[in-house]
Amino acid sequence: MIRPDEVKQKAVNLYPKWQQAWLNDEPFFPRSIPCDRTLDENLAVARASILALKTNSKEILGYGYTVHWKERNSRQHGKNLFPERIEIESEEDFLQLIGKQKEFDSFKSAVRAIRDHYPQLIPWIRSHRRSFIAVTESLTGLLSVIDYLVKNPRPNCFARELPLPVDTKFVEREQKTLRPWLDLVLPPHAIRADEEHFFRRFGVRYAEPQIHVRFLDEHIRQIARSPWAECSVPLHSLAQKPLPGERVLLVENKINLLTLPPVANCIAIGGLGNSVTDLRYVTWLNEREVWYWGDIDVEGFEILSRLRVFLPETHSMMMDNFTVTTWAGSIGGQGNLRRGGTLRNLTTQESLAYQVCSEENLRVEQERLPQSFVNRTLNDIFLET
Repeated sequence: MIRPDEVKQKAVNLYPKWQQAWLNDEPFFPRSIPCDRTLDENLAVARASILALKTNSKEILGYGYTVHWKERNSRQHGKNLFPERIEIESEEDFLQLIGKQKEFDSFKSAVRAIRDHYPQLIPWIRSHRRSFIAVTESLTGLLSVIDYLVKNPRPNCFARELPLPVDTKFVEREQKTLRPWLDLVLPPHAIRADEEHFFRRFGVRYAEPQIHVRFLDEHIRQIARSPWAECSVPLHSLAQKPLPGERVLLVENKINLLTLPPVANCIAIGGLGNSVTDLRYVTWLNEREVWYWGDIDVEGFEILSRLRVFLPETHSMMMDNFTVTTWAGSIGGQGNLRRGGTLRNLTTQESLAYQVCSEENLRVEQERLPQSFVNRTLNDIFLET
C-alpha cells in the first residue's frame, strides 16, 4: 500500500510537467497518481495503512490528494473500504500538497511580466523552461537591458556605460539569455546576423582584440607614416584604415611574427590564433595578396580552412606535405589526440599534410622550425612572386 509521503513525492516529481503544461495552456488536472493499492496480509497493518492514507488526504485536511474508495469483500480483510484510485483534483490542491505555492506564484509573475512586455518571447520560454527559471531572479535587469536596446539599438558604448540599474558586469554575465531574447525582440537592422560575438552582434563596444602589426618593408612603413616598425592596433581601427603594401602575412605565433626577415612590399599580422576569423572585418585584406602561416596540426589547418571562407584566395606557407616530411621526424610532437573532420578549403598538398596530422596525432609547431629554413622559404616564395 502506498504511503502518504510516497504520494507527495510522486506529486513533487510532477511539478516540472505541471509548469510546462501551464506554459502551454494544456489541461493537467485532475491528475491520477499511480500507486500500489495492495494491502498487507496482516489486518492490523492494512488498517493502519488505510487510516494513514485517509488522515493525510483532502477528505481530512481540506487540500491535497483525493482517495476514491470502493467497498469490497476480502477473505483476508473482510468487508471494508479499499482505495480504488488516488488523484489530485486542482492546481490549489497540488501546490499545497507539495508546498510550492510561493514558488509557482513567482514563476507565474515572471512569465506574465514577459507576456506583458515582450510576448514574442513566450515561445522561447515554453521551449526553454529550465533556462528561464534559472534567470527569473535577474528578470528585472534583463528586461531593463532589452528595453534600453529596443529604444537605443546599437548604442556603440561599453556595456558598463549603459544607464541601467544593473551592476557593471551584468550584461556580460547574462549574454547566454540576452542573445536569444534580443534576436527575437530587436528589429533586423539592429542585429548583425552574421556575427556570433555578442557585443559585435548588437553594436555594444567591448575590449577589442589588439592586432599585432609589423612592417616588413621600411618603405611601406614610411608610406603608412607609422613611427613604429611594430605596433598593436584595435581591430576596428585596423578595419577602418587600410595599410599600404601588396602582401600581408598572417602568422599564428607572435614570436615567429617578430623574427620574420624583411620582405618587400609586405606587412605581417600575427598572434591571433583562433581569433584570425575576426579579420573578416578588415575588408581591405580582400585587395591584398594574403598568406597564412600556422602550426602544422589539426587546429592549424582548421584555422586555415575557416580563414578561406572569407579570404578564399589566401595562400599558405610551410603548411604542406614537404614541410611535414622534412621536419616531423626531428621536431614533430604530439597533437591533442583529436582527429579532425573533413576540411573543404585546403589544397592537395595541405590536405595530405592535414591527413598525416590527423591520423598520426602529429604537430609541427611553427616556432620550432629553424630560422634558416623559414628565411629560405620566404625568399623562395617572394622572389618567385
